[in-house]
Amino acid sequence: MTQTKKDIIIGILIGIFTAFLISFIIFLNTNPGLSTADYFNVFVYGKIIAPILSMALLGNLAVFFLFLKLNKDLISKGILVATIIVGILVFIIKFIL
Repeated sequence: MTQTKKDIIIGILIGIFTAFLISFIIFLNTNPGLSTADYFNVFVYGKIIAPILSMALLGNLAVFFLFLKLNKDLISKGILVATIIVGILVFIIKFIL
């Protein structure tokens, strides 16, 4: 596998991880009494996955520009791809399911 593909895959993983990490932080800050197990139950079954992930995609914007500033263009492309993938997931959850 070439370095180009590795950098793009690393960017995709960073983008997906960042989106879910930020959504976890947002959820815990808005619901301080719930535990991590409650987070997964409410997040998956409580129909709040789409709005929280939508807000978390803004965090990907910061990470995207950080890697652009560091001249890691291929990783930035991967983060952009991850943002599009999570955005499509949010669209499907919000309007189709």
